[in-house]
Amino acid sequence: MGDSGSLLNSIGLLLLGTFFTFAATTYWFRRNAAIREAERLATEHQKVLDRLQEMEVKFATVNQAIIPISTAFQAILIKELTHYHTPRMDDLLRKMGPPNLLTPDEEIELERGLRDRTMDMGPLISDSERDAALILLPVARRAKIEATKLADAEALRLRLVSIVSVVGLPIVVTEPDP
Repeated sequence: MGDSGSLLNSIGLLLLGTFFTFAATTYWFRRNAAIREAERLATEHQKVLDRLQEMEVKFATVNQAIIPISTAFQAILIKELTHYHTPRMDDLLRKMGPPNLLTPDEEIELERGLRDRTMDMGPLISDSERDAALILLPVARRAKIEATKLADAEALRLRLVSIVSVVGLPIVVTEPDP
């Protein structure tokens, strides 16, 4: 029985060693795969952050371009309308800005004056001036809204929210405020 006990011990130790080798190999293989996956996710996350930063720069550039375009268009319309010989209307048009310094009562007075300019007044008003009188108020409202939105910097700020899945459970990670 000495030889068979020794043989069984050898086989047992061989199986035990094989099991531990398999377990250690599986552990290290999965650990290395998890590390590679974490590195891949970190790289992808950095790409998303870089893309977001690029988009924020473009968004800020667009906002800076749109506000002046609206304001410039408003100035062109005001210039078109101020050649008419009505000093009160010219004063109100100058107060349109930027910045817009009209009071609510003056806005109503300006609106009435512009409405009068859209009427047929013969050679006193050109078709171009009629058109300018029609579209000035909507353009001015748009410029005012955009200026208000630009002043509210929090509304324009984008935030990145990442959703990472770990073992099937989603984890939401929000980037900290700068």
